[in-house]
Amino acid sequence: MKAVITLICSLLLPDFPSASAVEIHEGRLYLIGDDATCIQVLDKDYHVIKSIRISGATEKRIAKAVKADYEASALIRLHGNTYLMASGSLATEKRRQLLLLPLPDGDSAAIRFIPYPADFTAQLLNSGVNELNIEGAAVVNNTLLLSNRGNNTWPQNQLVLTVPGFWEQATPPVSVVPFTLVTPTPVFAGVSELCYVPEKDLLLCTFSSETTANAYDDGAIGDSYIGWINNISGKLLQTTITPDGMLNLTGADPAFKGEKIEGICLESIQDNTLTLHLVSDNDAGASRLFKVNLTFNAE
Repeated sequence: MKAVITLICSLLLPDFPSASAVEIHEGRLYLIGDDATCIQVLDKDYHVIKSIRISGATEKRIAKAVKADYEASALIRLHGNTYLMASGSLATEKRRQLLLLPLPDGDSAAIRFIPYPADFTAQLLNSGVNELNIEGAAVVNNTLLLSNRGNNTWPQNQLVLTVPGFWEQATPPVSVVPFTLVTPTPVFAGVSELCYVPEKDLLLCTFSSETTANAYDDGAIGDSYIGWINNISGKLLQTTITPDGMLNLTGADPAFKGEKIEGICLESIQDNTLTLHLVSDNDAGASRLFKVNLTFNAE
């Protein structure tokens, strides 16, 4: 199966820093930044509806040493309610935190901040994760997938399999699976977000290349990619999971050059065309939204 991506529109957000994840719920986009002080809520045409503060910091960008570094997000169901879950990267103690925002009408007062259970992070490190850097999340049926991003020193992406609400369980199930590219990219590409399409049992994944040797420092931005895995629910027990295909976004449209794609969500499906929203971080304090069509064609 081959795919073609078509850019519909893009918008620079000069005042919203470091976009790292995006979700859509009831026609509203929820935009998260890894050092932003709020969650930005927009309509599908990128008009801002409101901002939901998640930090008392007064500066535009939360300082690197103290930020929670929310890099991954997913919509989850818990106790009969829908939540926007955002996960810190786990790269430092300050970043071992989860955020839960009840939808559709949650506000700052309703947000729950939940520390990552120490036993959970210990299990990850004992299961083959060399350096913690959670950058993606998605729910596939009853499984919560988290993606751990590698770097140039440890060039290995991994998928973590657990359950929604794992932080409420004394001994939640945890397993770690290598997430390997069949055709390696010219420079190592780290996984940056996940998005599940239940109607097609398809897992979309974004990747980006960056000149960095660890989970803390930023580096020069390279190319970004979209990958996909068909029939993902039947592959979760495999010993290695591999994308069935990948597209170089930078090569597909010059608008993606210099943009580190960090988030992806699905707006709609029409036959074999998915309408998606992507977000990017340019490491300079601004973010960009992209609306695209991803069309799959039989080979």
